[in-house]
Amino acid sequence: MTQATPQDAPTVLLVDDEVALADSLALWLERRYDVRVAYSGRDALQEFDDDIDIVFLDRNLPGLSGESVLEELHRQADADDFAVVMLSATPDSELSDLPVDDALTKPVTKTQIFDAVARFVGDAPEVTVD
Repeated sequence: MTQATPQDAPTVLLVDDEVALADSLALWLERRYDVRVAYSGRDALQEFDDDIDIVFLDRNLPGLSGESVLEELHRQADADDFAVVMLSATPDSELSDLPVDDALTKPVTKTQIFDAVARFVGDAPEVTVD
């Protein structure tokens, strides 16, 4: 059985240097959404374009930090055109000062990820093709 995302499915960009985590999140989401994965801040900026509807962004990326990526994303596009959910390993009151739509503390659950996507871009139906 081959999986396919629905036509016009929202596009999710997952940005995390923890490859296993990013790949797991992608596996969860790819049946309902168009998913792109970046393992660094620089990769995230290369993957980002007008098609992105929501970005899950690790705060503590090596090299180009999640906060720096966030600033650049907002320079590249209107912040109203996409949502950003910051991922952080520790609960941090400073996250409330960042221009993000939500923040999740790692480890994240499948329910938290799907709830965030549904809250900001709507829920896409699950589609499979034989």
